[in-house]
Amino acid sequence: ALCHKNGAVFILDEMITGFRWHIGGAQSYYGIQPDLSTFGKALGNGFAVSALVGREEIMRLGGLHHNKARVFLLSLTHGAENPALAAALEVMRIYEEKPVIETIWALGARLRDGITEVIRSCALGKYFKVIGKPCCLTYTTFDLSEKPSQEFRTLFLQEMIRQGIIPPSFVISYAHTNAEVDRTIEAVDHALKIYAKALQQGVENYLVGRSVKPVFRRYN
Repeated sequence: ALCHKNGAVFILDEMITGFRWHIGGAQSYYGIQPDLSTFGKALGNGFAVSALVGREEIMRLGGLHHNKARVFLLSLTHGAENPALAAALEVMRIYEEKPVIETIWALGARLRDGITEVIRSCALGKYFKVIGKPCCLTYTTFDLSEKPSQEFRTLFLQEMIRQGIIPPSFVISYAHTNAEVDRTIEAVDHALKIYAKALQQGVENYLVGRSVKPVFRRYN
C-alpha cells in the first residue's frame, strides 16, 4: 500500500525465499501480492536460470506487442540455453509431486534444535547464535565483549572445514537426510568447543591465516 500510494512498483526479491519458505514463495507464506517478483537458485537446482514474473500489465511493458518504449531491458546472453530451462521444469515437477518444502522445514528444525543444544552445552549463548527460519538457517558470531566478530566467524568456519563441512550458512537441501544433519551437529560441537577456548585464550591463538571480511566493505 505504501509503494502504490507513492506511485512505486512493489517488487519482491525471492531469489532465496522462493521455493523454500513456501512453494509459492515468501509472498504466499506472508500472504502478500507483489507487482513483480524475481526467482532463481532453487528454480534450477544449481542450473543457471532465473525468472522475472508479475502482473500482466507491467510485464507487457517490457514486451514486443505494443508501440510504446519498452521500460526495462531483457538481456539474452544465454537466451538459447535450453538445459537450464529443462532443469527448471523438472525441479517444478518435483516440487509439485514431492514433499520438498515440508522436508526442508523439518530437517532444518532438527538441525536448529541440535545446534541450539550444543550452544547451551558449551555455555556460548551470548557468543554464538543460530538464526533464521528452519528452512534457511544462518548464524552470528560474537567476541568476548559480545560484539559481532569476523575473527570468530573465521575460526568457526576453519574448525568446521577441518570436520569436512563448509558452512557459510546452514541451508538445508531436499537431498539431505537425518544422517547429514546429525553429522553437521557433531561438527558444530567440535567447532564450538574450540570457539569456547578461543574466547578465554584469544582467538589469535587458534586462527590459521587471515580473517574473513564482510561482504560489503570499502576494499575487496
